[in-house]
Parts: sequence; structure tokens; C-alpha cells
Amino acid sequence: MALVAGIWAGDPGPYDIPLRAGPAVPGASGAARLHFAESPFGIAVTQDGRARYDIRITAAGLPDPASLGPYRAYVAWEASTDLSAWRRLGTVRNGTSTVGPADWNKFLLVIAAEADSAPAEHAGPTVLHGSSPSTWLQQFLTHPLFRGISQ
Repeated sequence: MALVAGIWAGDPGPYDIPLRAGPAVPGASGAARLHFAESPFGIAVTQDGRARYDIRITAAGLPDPASLGPYRAYVAWEASTDLSAWRRLGTVRNGTSTVGPADWNKFLLVIAAEADSAPAEHAGPTVLHGSSPSTWLQQFLTHPLFRGISQ
């Protein structure tokens, strides 16, 4: 995958998360890559065997968070695909930031402007968002073509 102005171009690989701009900052762009979290045993896993990843985020075009309202930082969140659970991963800035660890099998990666760099829960506007590679198959399976429905 090639880098264009710090952002990946081309087809994403199995550890890449293309990030799309939210309506609050349509000029923002970004990409993320999953990296296995550090472990003395080679690959970091949770107690129940799920892989743990640090996420390297490359972002561009993010304005000062205060320009969007009463916000002071951009925060990365791991959200369940039904948006019922959210977990703060760390702060993000223009350039490269590493956040994590993330350990859900399927998750949405959401970067939002927040009033604080360590909020207890998500409340601000989304500036960038993407889906973990494990959600891609789920998205294809919801397409009518893959459910045996012809148009």
C-alpha cells in the first residue's frame, strides 16, 4: 500500500483501516494500521484468546478542536458494530499517533473531538471513522447479492 501525503492509497491490506471524514471536518483524511501489541510471548492476546492490537493512526486536515465547539482534543474510540459499547483508546493529532490496545474482534474506529483528552464516554462530533478488517465480511454478507436476493 503506497503512502500519499502520509495517507495510504490503493487497496487496504488485512491490517489496514481506511478512515473516512465525518461531517464536522469534511476535509480531514486518515488511515490506520493494526500492529500486534507488545508481548513477551510474541503475539499479545487477552485471557480468552483475542488478539490485542496497538493502532497506528495517520491523520491530516484536522483543525484545532476548539474550532468545532467546546473541544480540546481528538480521541480515538473502539466502538462495537452496534454502537452499544465504546472504549477510549487514546489521543490523536495530525501526523502519526499510536493508540490502544484494541482487542475486540469486530469494531469501528472512531476519532472524535472531545472536551477532554481522557473522557469517560464518547460525546463529541466524529471527525474520522473506519471499520476493522474483520467487519468487511459482515458488510458483504448484508448485500442483497450475497443473501440470494436478485433485483
